[in-house]
Amino acid sequence: MSGPSVTGQRLRFRRILLALDTASPDPTAVERATALAARLRGELLALYVEDIDLVRLAGHTSVSAMSTVTAAPYEFATGSLHETLRLQAARVRRDLERMAERRRIKCAFQVRQGRLVAEVLRTAGDDDLVVIGGAGGRSEPLWAGSALPAAVAQALAQVRSVLLLRRDAPAGGPVLIAFDGSERAWHGLSIGAQIAELENAAVEVALLAGRLDEAERNVTDIRAALAEGPLDVSFLHVPKAALSVLVNVALRRRCGLLVLDADRALATETLRLLQRTACSVLLVR
Repeated sequence: MSGPSVTGQRLRFRRILLALDTASPDPTAVERATALAARLRGELLALYVEDIDLVRLAGHTSVSAMSTVTAAPYEFATGSLHETLRLQAARVRRDLERMAERRRIKCAFQVRQGRLVAEVLRTAGDDDLVVIGGAGGRSEPLWAGSALPAAVAQALAQVRSVLLLRRDAPAGGPVLIAFDGSERAWHGLSIGAQIAELENAAVEVALLAGRLDEAERNVTDIRAALAEGPLDVSFLHVPKAALSVLVNVALRRRCGLLVLDADRALATETLRLLQRTACSVLLVR
């Protein structure tokens, strides 16, 4: 039985929720999330979370910071921290509004104080796609209480679809979609295909079916679903491949994005593998 149309009535998220914290207000993530919201015809909400642990730490008199100019210590005052965060949030908001206006999409910007995962879970609906920016490209800032983007994505993917963006993902690399024929796999194919069109990338489908005849049926159904689009689509048969195998395939083929069923990705090895991937990762819930 063939899956839903990928090029006709597209499956889509109602809203893109871009999660930003004090450690990683990545401008490239803002730009890519805005473009994705335009492509998926959804709204964009940027949620900027001031790390409550960092704010509390700044209130301790025994805590000091080191100047990057003079290398001398100075008092890490709560007031100066609030001002820094206010200016940072204002800069991100200006970037967001400018890009949203250019793309002609509806956007909103909210500032909260708390912990990133908890605030995103309070805000994200069942039909939202959560986007996490800031992974890769340079050493991650180690703010007090902040989690690495891969750890945040892993926590959120237990209940929401999550796109973990890497700044250093291969430009124009193919989108690799793990496909097992399930409804969630069709959803991942739909979103992955739309991202591939947005980034002018090829689509490579990793067929997970154990039997060759089932894999061949999947190929027929997928080709029919993608027939109306301009995508260059190819197939790999990797029967029942583990997550580590899919990550290695994405690495060898210099993929820009790996699309996975979130449940498949939530094994004990997930965090280590997500941190090792050289591409962005979409975990579909």
